[in-house]
Amino acid sequence: MRRALRVCSCTSCTAHPGRSCPELVASGRCPTCKPIAEKARGTRQARGYGQQHDRLRARWKQRVDAGRVRCARCRQPIAPGAPWHLDHDDDRTGYLGPSHATCNNRAGGKASHR
Repeated sequence: MRRALRVCSCTSCTAHPGRSCPELVASGRCPTCKPIAEKARGTRQARGYGQQHDRLRARWKQRVDAGRVRCARCRQPIAPGAPWHLDHDDDRTGYLGPSHATCNNRAGGKASHR
């Protein structure tokens, strides 16, 4: 089965000032736009994921890995071995606690379209 091609999801990188990228890709961004977009995101520390975040996540990890934690977003249990994030609150001033990776990503996607 052939995968449908789409236009690169980049809409405002410096490689294509004032217009969308015309490249066709299977998903996401083209090889030209991807590194530009990643650099624009900043380092993980600049985005709020420094030593404090790492220490707090390590404290939660043992409980999450044992299956003793519910998702801060959907309130369903986080299964041992399931992908999870240490979720920020919506204004990013503190933490909600562990969340399923999909729940956290969904919340971020919704927030970016408000």
